[in-house]
Amino acid sequence: MKNIKPIYVMNQKGLPDFEKKAVLDGVSELLELANVGDIKIYDGGAWRHEGYLDKNNELKKFHSVDWYLEVGKKESRNKNQLNADSMQRVLALEPWRYPHLGGENHYDIFIINDDMYSKGTNFVIGIAQQKIGTIISTYQFKKLRGDWGMKYDYIKTETMHELGHVFGLPSKSRTRNIEESLGKHCTNICVMRQGLILPDDWIRMTNDRLKSGGALCRDCRKDLRDFFGG
Repeated sequence: MKNIKPIYVMNQKGLPDFEKKAVLDGVSELLELANVGDIKIYDGGAWRHEGYLDKNNELKKFHSVDWYLEVGKKESRNKNQLNADSMQRVLALEPWRYPHLGGENHYDIFIINDDMYSKGTNFVIGIAQQKIGTIISTYQFKKLRGDWGMKYDYIKTETMHELGHVFGLPSKSRTRNIEESLGKHCTNICVMRQGLILPDDWIRMTNDRLKSGGALCRDCRKDLRDFFGG
């Protein structure tokens, strides 16, 4: 099967346990829908490689969660948000993904609890790059009223949406039930719909997912399995 490679998960320090669980559960459910059982998930937590500081006590490139966050902070337009585009760029460049540099080709999931933005937006809750990885921010969900159980489900929906983009959803060749605002999205009852309005769109998608008993529509399930060659 094609596009089979492990998933590396890391998170900002201080992420609540239920938020981490929501992400990991979303990953597992999407992999079940893809019908692939040989993708391993490695949870590095608030990861720091041995010797992540240099002799001047500065963060070494690509050696810790701290460094990725520092890139997002240094290249930000303001002190209260991280630059998601910058962090995504360095995730794609990390040496850990290249076997000839001693790494292993993989997908990345980076979970942060700070706010972040992308070019042309006030904020984003997620950003994804096909075949590379996704960065998910739980910050905006913390503002929502309600118990932790519903916030868990919103974060799980968001995770499946962003990871779906990493896995090529909706496919480039698909023309049915598609709209293209800020990227290609599905128009069916599906977690791959566009979610521009928070919290309304994500509440609706989450409720639909829970009521229907499934996250993906028939079209997106086919796209997902085609991505993995199933």
